[in-house]
Amino acid sequence: MRKPNGFGSVKRLSGNRRRPYVYVISQGGHQRPIEYFATQIEAEIFASDYNKVHRNTSLADHRLTFAELYYRWLSRHIADTAPSSSAVCGYKNAFRHCSSLHCMPYADIKYSDYQRVIDDMRHSGLSYSSLKKVRSLISLMSEYAIKIEAGGKNYAPLLTLGRNHPVRPHKPFSRQKINKLWKILDYPDVDTVLILLYTGMRIGELLQLLKSDINQRQQLIRITKSKTESGIRTIPIHHRIQNIIMRRIQMPGQFLITDKNGMPYNYGHYCDIWKRIMIEIKAIGHTTHDCRHTVATLLDNAGANETAKRRILGHAGGDITERVYTHKGLRQLRKCIELLK
Repeated sequence: MRKPNGFGSVKRLSGNRRRPYVYVISQGGHQRPIEYFATQIEAEIFASDYNKVHRNTSLADHRLTFAELYYRWLSRHIADTAPSSSAVCGYKNAFRHCSSLHCMPYADIKYSDYQRVIDDMRHSGLSYSSLKKVRSLISLMSEYAIKIEAGGKNYAPLLTLGRNHPVRPHKPFSRQKINKLWKILDYPDVDTVLILLYTGMRIGELLQLLKSDINQRQQLIRITKSKTESGIRTIPIHHRIQNIIMRRIQMPGQFLITDKNGMPYNYGHYCDIWKRIMIEIKAIGHTTHDCRHTVATLLDNAGANETAKRRILGHAGGDITERVYTHKGLRQLRKCIELLK
């Protein structure tokens, strides 16, 4: 499509750059860069919006593509809901799986096109969780398309994912493995695994935890960032990890879990740390999420109150009575967490 005179252009810069695409306009006989971008589509979207605002010009016969809708939706979604970095990574991975749809006009995409993406993923051996994330992305984008009157329909509820066959069922840590962790407590970052095993936190919640989220006087952890609404909660600190938490608070940096220089770990870095610790205790195959399963299993075995257990783990209540009318105080939550030995 030929662009009107003075519309500007998108160029790709040479070299290994984080944002290699630049939108430029002609001014005084020279090309002036306006903004830099990670992808060409983001740059094209900016160029279109820039000309609407500054020159009251739009591209003739332009049709919104799936990719353009995604980038418009993502920026709006981040501004409105401030999702976690892991959630944004999930959106980006799901978008990559939809590569066959990227250049298609959004309003022309039908159920069969979306289902073909899902079927191709299944045949490639991707997990049920990956399929769900793609369906969720399609649903979120479709809802945004309705808001901006971009046409098309929300086919997400009609998509068939097939049966859920867990790739690797989660399994709790044995008492022997937990005891091994206590025996090598001085080994680098072993304390982080014990924190997970005595709180039931998700790894993302732990890595985002600030020191200011710890109430030292009452020995409480406030989870303020989580993947679900139910995940925003308060967890009493088990007496066995109180000293571990206090030592972490005395380290540099504003985050609870950092390296010696006070720099927080990202998920990729922590995965390397986790693998090293699992090799040390001969527990290869365990994942960070197994810690939550361990807490849930041990509390079940100890006869913990189901509502208190849900509050600690950040699970949604099973029925309306539990969600609305049952209020578990800190004393009851502490009694529940102390059932872990």
